[in-house]
Amino acid sequence: MGRLRVLLAAAALVCVCSSQASAATLTIPDVPSGYFAHQQIYWTVNHGWLNTHGNGTFTPGRAASRSAAARVLANLNLQQTGQPVGPDPYAQAVDAGWIAPGAGPSATITQLEFDHGIIKVMHVGGVARTLAHIQNADGWKPALPRGFGIEQVVREMGALWNVPFGADQWERWPSSNLARVNLAIQAFQLGHLSSYWRYSVDAQVNVVNALPKYPPLKQAVLGFAFKYAGAPYVWGGDSDKPQTLFGLPAAGGFDCSGFVWWVMKRSYTVPGTTWNGTARIPWRTTFDMAAHIPIGKRIPYSKLKPGDILFWSSNPHGVSTASSTVYHTGIYLGNGWTINSHGSGAGVTIDYMGPNAGWYHDAFAFGWRIMPVGV
Repeated sequence: MGRLRVLLAAAALVCVCSSQASAATLTIPDVPSGYFAHQQIYWTVNHGWLNTHGNGTFTPGRAASRSAAARVLANLNLQQTGQPVGPDPYAQAVDAGWIAPGAGPSATITQLEFDHGIIKVMHVGGVARTLAHIQNADGWKPALPRGFGIEQVVREMGALWNVPFGADQWERWPSSNLARVNLAIQAFQLGHLSSYWRYSVDAQVNVVNALPKYPPLKQAVLGFAFKYAGAPYVWGGDSDKPQTLFGLPAAGGFDCSGFVWWVMKRSYTVPGTTWNGTARIPWRTTFDMAAHIPIGKRIPYSKLKPGDILFWSSNPHGVSTASSTVYHTGIYLGNGWTINSHGSGAGVTIDYMGPNAGWYHDAFAFGWRIMPVGV
């Protein structure tokens, strides 16, 4: 799976980057060693992608300015093309069309605006625009969230990072304003992109015309799922609104089973049919769901239909997979594609799980059907 390989490659750099930060004489007083983004902030400052303030602080929680975002994009451009960072990165970014001027260099910037800048610097706008035209075999087009293609591409690229549990209040939706800590995290990710990121991104366009025909109920259910593509991954999350999880504040967002709940545990009405999945999934976690599905109710890969719930395992053996090894779940879109929320993708993404898809194919265990067939 391309995205997991990206993370493994980044993880391999942790020791190197940590030693760089510790070897530097720089001390940032408001970024203690235990801070969740300590490594990323120190790396970005040490490498000039972001600056501290005049008093040496970083103020991680302060809103990121358009000027600071422009500096990151200018450094990304330097990394890709060798073009030096200009004396005024904000003017450079605006002149290059990476970001709009907005209300000026000190104004805020949203996640989507910054991600759009990444797309432009990396010259993958064509992929993002193509993804925005996704449709199924009979021409039905799901209602996609604003910036759908952009957000799918930056996630596939490996430019986003799922913040650790306990810091989930810092997760961001595409419409959210970035904080300086979010910008530092993305700068670090962009500074450590895998050498094969482009292959993973280009493969995403295969979904555009790959989806099969859906009957009306499947259109309603899967169309609802598509509306939340790009939502952040939040451990324990099952809402699009800010939530309190395990006694801690968290942004709106979903973990894998939370996303399945969000989509499936509600009522849908289409001409001639009302279907309610509320009572059909009484178990909250992926493990509990898998543990309560008897082998006779499990669906092998070859028999999957759109709308089936999917399960992945650390030791997959098809329908005979031990439920104790199941750790991820998603929803089947058909023809080898899934929509799911996962930490390695930093949220809800569309992913290929067919032959040669790596982890998504090799770790797949079985499916579970709770929706009626042919409706």
